[in-house]
Amino acid sequence: MNDFNDLNEHKVDNVRFILPTILLGLFISGCAHSPADIAIIDIESIFKNYKKSQSINERFEKETLSLETKGQEMLDEINKLVKESELLSEETRRERESRIKEKSVALEAFRRGAMKDLAERRYDEYQKLMNDVRVAAGAVGQRRQLKIILDTSSVVYSAKGVEVTREIIEELNSRFGKGSIKK
Repeated sequence: MNDFNDLNEHKVDNVRFILPTILLGLFISGCAHSPADIAIIDIESIFKNYKKSQSINERFEKETLSLETKGQEMLDEINKLVKESELLSEETRRERESRIKEKSVALEAFRRGAMKDLAERRYDEYQKLMNDVRVAAGAVGQRRQLKIILDTSSVVYSAKGVEVTREIIEELNSRFGKGSIKK
């Protein structure tokens, strides 16, 4: 009789373990997506190859160079005042030092303001580019009947064939040539 009770207890323990496992498996299989439903993109590659992004980067590079040139001109003017002040009388030198301090403060304010303005505008442009990517990803996702498109930075592993970066770049560039991306 003892063996019979041990056997029943063993069956009850197995049911306690197996039933939740089966239910979990059914739940997961119902929630899981097939590999064909999910794709990945390399957002860095998209930004490098999207013509609008390239155009924006070129514009910011030119603007940064122009700001650096203006900052250098201000610094050159300060250096010139410093050099000239060495040859002046004590009273004139103090006046010159005051001008040098004013110009130094102005240069620092220019640099901070320019960097802040540039950073804010870059962020705004980045947000617009990300919106373009989302719209293009939506179009590619609908064409390929995808449910999810993830950036490679958030994916640890993916099988071959689920990468749609090139398609999204082509979608973006074709839309860029026609004008702005439509929402």
